[in-house]
Amino acid sequence: MKTQNLPKKTLWLWQIRVVMLTAILIGLCFYFVPFPNILKIAIFIIAILGVIMVIWYLPVLFKSYEILFGNEAIIINYGVFIKFSHIMPYTRLIYAQSFATPLARLFGVTALSFKAARSRIIVPEINLSDAEKITSSLTSEARHD
Repeated sequence: MKTQNLPKKTLWLWQIRVVMLTAILIGLCFYFVPFPNILKIAIFIIAILGVIMVIWYLPVLFKSYEILFGNEAIIINYGVFIKFSHIMPYTRLIYAQSFATPLARLFGVTALSFKAARSRIIVPEINLSDAEKITSSLTSEARHD
């Protein structure tokens, strides 16, 4: 059973995304909210939520990810407040896809999506070389069956 943890680059990528989203929301508050007091409260709340996400929540969330590629199934465990466990047997796997945003490509990471008849598992961004090993091992398994 091969265990895969998320690389540090994934955390940095998501922290950049959250900072960009927070900046966009603050900019929209400046543009659309004409009342100064409401503007100050909205900016304060958005900024606090953005800081909490970047400094505390994202590091704890990505540290909790445990991805297991066993002999029979892909198992993903993660969660901060609520723990999730996704199990997808290889026999049910219909489709595997890797995808990356331009920002993710700059970091050299890609996300994986595994689909079955009634479910889907998305593995957050992992190193490109690891993603290629995983998808190639899945295709070699499919050829042997």
